[in-house]
Amino acid sequence: MDPQDTPATPSRPKPKWAHILLGLVLAAGAGYFLVKRFTAAPGEPLSATQPAPATLVPGSPVLLTAKAGIVADRYNCLCGECTDTLGKCTCARDQGSNEMKSTLNRLAAEKKSVSEIDSAMVEKYGSKVMVSGAPPPAATPPTTPPGK
Repeated sequence: MDPQDTPATPSRPKPKWAHILLGLVLAAGAGYFLVKRFTAAPGEPLSATQPAPATLVPGSPVLLTAKAGIVADRYNCLCGECTDTLGKCTCARDQGSNEMKSTLNRLAAEKKSVSEIDSAMVEKYGSKVMVSGAPPPAATPPTTPPGK
């Protein structure tokens, strides 16, 4: 028998799917490292386009808490765009309604009395902040000890 007559053992072709899978894994790994490289780490400062978390953003009105909403109509909004009370004003000016509502929310959260809140608002914004017909804060009657 001639060596040319014997059929040659066929060589195993390499599977193409293995090359495709290897290419996908390498591409995914390269993409992952590129994304990690160009994203900010948790300790890095925010970019210039993102406001700091506690910053008032123009265009988003500050909402009053339930406690602050109870006394909000005692104060004029000093935004310069409206003649509403603070409880009715819906403008979003940082130096007007937003700042005043934030102050009122803080005072209410500190569990100040109505007269203390009035004093703090007048001290910060002047006497023009008070609504002219606002009733004085309700005085608590003096408590008498039991048995007298």
